Amino acid sequence: MITTREQLIHSLTEAAELEHNLLCSYLYAVFSMKREGELSLTVAQGEAVERWRKIILTIALEEMAHLACVNNLLIAVGGAPHFDRPNFPVAPGYHPADLVVRLTPFDPATLDHFIYLERPEGMEMEDGAGFESRGAPRETVVEGLAPSAPDYASVGALYDSLADGFRTLAKELGEARLIDPDGRCQLDSALVKLPNIPRVTNLEDALGTIRQIKEEGEGATVSGIASHFDRFQEIKAEWQSLSAQDAGFIPAWPAAHDPVMRKPAKGAPRVWITEPEAAACLDLANATYGTMLSVLAQAFGGSSAEDKLILMRVSVELMEASAALASQLARMPASASHPGVNAGMTFAVPRNSGYRPLEHRARAIFLERTEQLRAGAQDALAASVAEKAVRRLENAIALLDGSTRPD
Repeated sequence: MITTREQLIHSLTEAAELEHNLLCSYLYAVFSMKREGELSLTVAQGEAVERWRKIILTIALEEMAHLACVNNLLIAVGGAPHFDRPNFPVAPGYHPADLVVRLTPFDPATLDHFIYLERPEGMEMEDGAGFESRGAPRETVVEGLAPSAPDYASVGALYDSLADGFRTLAKELGEARLIDPDGRCQLDSALVKLPNIPRVTNLEDALGTIRQIKEEGEGATVSGIASHFDRFQEIKAEWQSLSAQDAGFIPAWPAAHDPVMRKPAKGAPRVWITEPEAAACLDLANATYGTMLSVLAQAFGGSSAEDKLILMRVSVELMEASAALASQLARMPASASHPGVNAGMTFAVPRNSGYRPLEHRARAIFLERTEQLRAGAQDALAASVAEKAVRRLENAIALLDGSTRPD
């Protein structure tokens, strides 16, 4: 039960990490999917896979919007925007026992896992094979002053507890004391260019934002909504139909399950990416992703409206650059120790990706870093891969140095 502001901030921070983890899991599956005209796909299969890819990418973008919404909620109650999270695969017990978070390619078990994660509250179903819970319920001896992560059976249940916490604290403290009525330092759809990101200035805004996140995920409270759960179910039904016609239909490349950049601990079931070309591509993809997180955190800070707009556009260019690299990784051999297995992006998070108080220097530092990324892409990657990444990185550089203006 959420009865203090600190507990509300703590639980919202967990929600931010969970949304971040889910969107990375969905993107990993998207990056592993074959494109129309690629190896072994018929015309009908290629059209279906392209349609599924777009659906899951849209879901991932909606998760990005959910992450922005949760950060608005955090800022509204006096917290800080949060883009940190544990690296993959998330250790058992970090989230509640029923929430397993890994990076896996698009296959039947992964799709079943996505359906399970987005299931409506109270629906009994099995998780995908290989995603069985290894954690234990969260328990504390006392509920004291120190905030602690609550236990919950589903993502929807977490948001229910957040809504209850907002109601309880608004009644106890008053809306204006709990929530900044001016919506300062928040972002909205005009800046982020994603739909349904409102500023939070009162209790009604907060509850509406939470309700929207739940409805888009599980569709539990509104009939007819095209929820994530419904869309994943539709993909599964079409996949089963196509597989019945062709048992050899495989819509994705054999990207690694749980890839890592560094040598894993002995006995850990990880795929260490050691092929030099793939390792260089992974390094650049993660470095670009980490820079994007830092730019996003800065955009939520105290910058002017113009700076926020520039930083948001820069983050989009960095995201597109990392996506091009991630798609290529799923098509590159991972390691001589894992024949037949391809690489994959690991979404490694840098230790310091938060807001930078020296705002007058932040853009210059981001420019310096992005120029390093461009040089790395030009030096380390094959021409066909580098071209896509370099073009996006150069767009980001032009925004940061002021030679182009955001649209």
